Amino acid sequence: MGWLFPYGATRKSLIEERSKSWSRESNGTTVETTCLAHCYRGGSFSGVLWAVWERTFTKDGQQTSLPQRWITCDLLRCQSGEWGYKDMSEACGSYYFSCPLKYLELVPIEQHGGNAEWRELVRQHHQQQREKRKQRRLQPVS
Repeated sequence: MGWLFPYGATRKSLIEERSKSWSRESNGTTVETTCLAHCYRGGSFSGVLWAVWERTFTKDGQQTSLPQRWITCDLLRCQSGEWGYKDMSEACGSYYFSCPLKYLELVPIEQHGGNAEWRELVRQHHQQQREKRKQRRLQPVS
């Protein structure tokens, strides 16, 4: 999928819109999609919006199927003063690995499925970041 640039979007409004929960009714079944957690990792002109979503299905107040959960990765960027996004999910095996480890725990692969290879790369990324921070602390200040 390509990039989408909603008219007049700011980074803040885009993050609000892309992490807003919603519900709809279809054939007497209520489908609720809730953002359980989200965070932005990046700079002033580009970054990644990570989110964990849960979808539930109810009819007459009763759950009709098990809840679904998944992780999304929206690339955000500013181009000519307008903010846009490119949406992806864990299933895409995105080449971005700054997803919070907590999000992997919120969406257990055994229960909700997911991309095991991508999750391992996320864990490796965080381990490398921890090692870099440790090395910086150990280096003498000149």
